[in-house]
This record gives sequence, structure tokens and C-alpha cells, in this order.
Amino acid sequence: MGALLGAALLAWIAPAHAITEQEQRARILFETREEEAHLKSLGLLYGDAALDAYLQSVMDRLYPERHGDYRVRAFRDTEFNAFAVATGNVYIHIGALLRLRNEAELAAVLGHEGGHLLGDHMYRGAKESKSVARIGSALTLGLATTLPGLGALVNYSTMAGFSRDFEREADHTGFERLTAAGYDPKAAAPVFERMAREVSDRKIKQPPYVFADHPKLLDRARSFAGFAAGSPPGELRRDEFVAAAQAARVAALEQIHERKDGAELIAVLGDEGRTAEFAPSGEFLLGEGYRFRAADGDEALALEHYARSIERYPQFAPAYGARGRIRARRGERDAAISDLERFVTLAPDARETPFARQTIDRLKKESSE
Repeated sequence: MGALLGAALLAWIAPAHAITEQEQRARILFETREEEAHLKSLGLLYGDAALDAYLQSVMDRLYPERHGDYRVRAFRDTEFNAFAVATGNVYIHIGALLRLRNEAELAAVLGHEGGHLLGDHMYRGAKESKSVARIGSALTLGLATTLPGLGALVNYSTMAGFSRDFEREADHTGFERLTAAGYDPKAAAPVFERMAREVSDRKIKQPPYVFADHPKLLDRARSFAGFAAGSPPGELRRDEFVAAAQAARVAALEQIHERKDGAELIAVLGDEGRTAEFAPSGEFLLGEGYRFRAADGDEALALEHYARSIERYPQFAPAYGARGRIRARRGERDAAISDLERFVTLAPDARETPFARQTIDRLKKESSE
């Protein structure tokens, strides 16, 4: 399907005569709208109207003269990413919301994507490549398989990669908008510092697409720190951000947990104070991260975080179940039985409860033999 689409697009966008600016813009917009409709049909938008309205309010605060023209939607993916497309739509992954700490950091990300739109970078990038044939041929490069669901939309968005000049222009525009809107100018640099650390800790060979062809993360952090030097402080609006985005942030954590991606859970929750932001599940999920990663010493760390979860939130059942399973495997029968019985009492209808009951019966039988 991808090859056929690529061939058809190449045939359509590479006519014998030179295309005009109007034709080129029309073709980019047409293909972008087609791909956006496909993305929506796959259910990849998070679909929370209240969250989208909040995200839109931040973008409108940054670009008031474009009020409603740059439309923001939450995207159902757990990586740190945000991207803009030529239609004026901006998509921010719930994984980005998970990693951001306040509205000022969110504004730094949205401000950058708005900078690409204001700078007309999608069209200017295509123009610099001499023809839009480059866009169509990219369909054959396998991007539809490396980014499932996004497919060819990658090629019509800020994920396709821009020159460093375009990226710096978008950074500068975004920073100017951040400060003009009254946000704290020092909020931008930590976003990139944390992402650089996560890329290193998770050993990501290809960083998330929001950074694929961007200047190095630490260089960008230094640039933003330089922009902010001497600037007066502004608003962070942490409480407003958490109130609006928390459900999506928790949903992202749950997706990572379902994938059993220990390295990502540790990267997201490992900083001091982070687990408290996701009470009551934060300590438990960090313990799960160590259990999933299963490196030397990780089982002890998992047990430590399960214990903290139980101490702080004694009615939170999953921590008892997880600790009980490890104790059962280690032959600590009495302790395992105690944990698993507590789990069953607190969560009698949970999916794991039948297995917990079977384990309790087995351990009791072994103890009596």
C-alpha cells in the first residue's frame, strides 16, 4: 500500500513543467489533510475535549494574532514528541505531557512548533529541496513502519527535519513568545536537559522525532539558558497544568506499564519527587520499572519502592500483589501469603486475583508439608 501510494504521489507531484508556488502549497495542504484524516480514523488522537481546549488556550496565549488558526490536539503516544503540520495543526504526545512539569514548559514546546508555522517552514523547506518530489519519495523510506499510524504525515510535518537555521529560528521565535506571554523564561532549558539525560539513560540511538534533526539537545538547553539570562521571572502555572493534563499523563504511564518498558518508567519517574506527582501509583510504577528492567540489583530496588508505596498508601492493592509475587518466588512463604491475602482483600475483582488465590493455596500447602 505504501509503495503504491508513494508511486502515485510521485507521479502526481512531479509533473514535466515547473510547478508554481500556489500549486506547491495546494499539493502539500491536500496531502496533509488526507493524512490527518487517516490519523483521526485510526483513533490515534487522545480525544479529551477539555484537555484539547486547555492546550489550545496556551497556544492562543503564545500566538494571540493567530487565535484558533494554530489548532492543538493531544496525540496518543508515550514518547516525548510534538509536531506541527502545514494545515496549522499541532499535535503533542501525551508522553510529552507526562514529562513536562508545568504550563511554562508546555508553552516552550508549543512555542517552538508555532515558530515553525509562523516561519512557514513546511513550505520553505519543500522549496529549498527544489521540488516536492522529495516529499513523495520519502514514502518509500519506511517511515510508515518506523512510526506506526503516522505514515506519510511524517513528511508533511516538523518531524521531517529542518535545517539548523530553521530550528534556531523556531527556538528564537518560541522563546520570544514564551516571555511575551508572561511565562518564566527559565522554563525552556530544563526540558532539553531532561530529554538529553533520558536519551542517554535509555540508550536511544535515534532520539524522539521532535529532536531527530535538531541541534544537539544540550546545545539547545545552553541556547535557551543564554536566552533567559538576565530576564525577569514569569509564571510557571504548575497547578493549572496538572489539573488539565493529569488524566492524560496517567494514561501515558499506564501505557508504558502495559508495554513493560522498565527503562522508560525509570526515566520518567526516577527523579526525586516525581512519584508523588502520580500518587498513589507512582512508587508502585517505579518499582515495576525496576522489576521489568531486571538488571543487577533491580529486584531489591523494586521491593524498596513497593514498600514505600504500601507505607504511604496502605489501601493501594497493586503494590501488595507485586511484592507478594516476588516474595513467593524467593521462597518467603509467610510474607508472600500475607501480601497476597491483603491484595485479594483490597482487590477481590482484579484481573490478577484468581492467580493470587492460587498462589496462596499453593504456598499454604507447601508450608504444611
